[in-house]
Amino acid sequence: MYKNSDLRIHQSKNYTIYYLIFIFIALGCNSNTLKHSENLISSGKSFEALELLIPYIEKSNHDPNAYILLGKAYKQLGQYNEAVQQFQKAAIHATGKPMLRIEARLELARTFLIYGDRDSAFKVLKLVFLSTTDQEIIQEIIGLVGDSFHTRQLTHNNSDNYSPSFSPDGNNIAFASFKGDNSEIYLMDLNGRIMRRVTYSTDFNDSSPNFLKSTDYLFYSSEPKSSREVKILIQSSGSTPIYTGFNITHIYNRHTLCVIPVSFGARVPQTSSNRVVYETNTDGNLELYLINLEIKNLSKLDHNDIKPTRITYTEYDEGSPAFFPNGEKIIFVSNRNESVNQLYTMTIDGKNEKHFNPNPYDCYNPSVSPDGKNIAFVSARDADWEIYIIDANGKNERRITNGIGRSIQPTFSPDGKYLAFVSDRTDTFQIYLMDLNQPITRKDIVALLR
Repeated sequence: MYKNSDLRIHQSKNYTIYYLIFIFIALGCNSNTLKHSENLISSGKSFEALELLIPYIEKSNHDPNAYILLGKAYKQLGQYNEAVQQFQKAAIHATGKPMLRIEARLELARTFLIYGDRDSAFKVLKLVFLSTTDQEIIQEIIGLVGDSFHTRQLTHNNSDNYSPSFSPDGNNIAFASFKGDNSEIYLMDLNGRIMRRVTYSTDFNDSSPNFLKSTDYLFYSSEPKSSREVKILIQSSGSTPIYTGFNITHIYNRHTLCVIPVSFGARVPQTSSNRVVYETNTDGNLELYLINLEIKNLSKLDHNDIKPTRITYTEYDEGSPAFFPNGEKIIFVSNRNESVNQLYTMTIDGKNEKHFNPNPYDCYNPSVSPDGKNIAFVSARDADWEIYIIDANGKNERRITNGIGRSIQPTFSPDGKYLAFVSDRTDTFQIYLMDLNQPITRKDIVALLR
């Protein structure tokens, strides 16, 4: 038998246990709601996430995590004013939680940048910068306020310049330019000084130049001028007819030979020594092919002797191929992942295929560093195209270009010291050179955020 005092103590203990159980259950439900919402946003199902988050916040309106997720959902839907409000609320409710406050402010800055409010973004980023010494966060700030490495503009004109490709000695860059009524191939040094014009095909648009083993020759795409509706494509589509062929031209005497006739429809070549991998849509979707130009005298090349080897056999678009340094492996873009363009690797015999970087974003224009340790590529995130670098094992992804304009077509120099790329930071697409040995410093950030 319990005495009255013992009974009250026993009942009090029971109430405490019940209360703790209730708290644990509630916290578990809350955690599940937020986790499920996060998964929905990652899957692009922002409307469904809103249906969970809005009633959740009505019951628990002091949770900064919920406001951050709500802001991400609105941002994904393009409702940027709503997103800004939620990230601001998250920062307010994250008092005493410095990492959450930083996360909220970084998201707020990204949102400001999406619709061009750089002043507001920089004010927020300055607060973050002054509140941390964490190198990962500082690198995140660098990626938002400027390029991660010192960069300079090489081309300066009112025309679109694109498709940069380094010479084997790394001293020159071949590129395409719409200086006239069509696109022609030019050669410049690393200071942007034009060395020479290579092609003179007024009725064609020449692009995607690549040096062959013999550095006197350039391999490039040539397309009838009337067939092109847009000047610069980040990714071809297999459903759109491609009326393009390949030529090689001697840089100095301009002797030009047809490798693959225009009617074949080939595009985006990449070379390794005298082997060329490229995309074509002859079967109604983009597939990858390989040709070998290992002949002693390229001046006697006959396109009738060229026998392309097909590498891929799928119903999806496979494009933008690039060689690894050994020439036996390639990385390319495919939309087989629920219509999202992703990076895949395989050997040039079409075997050992691997999904390189599974993520929910479109990825384009891969380029492999000369030591094979890094991949540069373009990714479409936050309504922008920017360049990222990732380790060859698919880890340690980092953004290296800023949010001003679109940055595309990265390519490494032969020594791996530089990365050339194309960006429309001005009114036209221009070619830029990034020095990978000169990262942006803390002092540089202070100057940028003034």
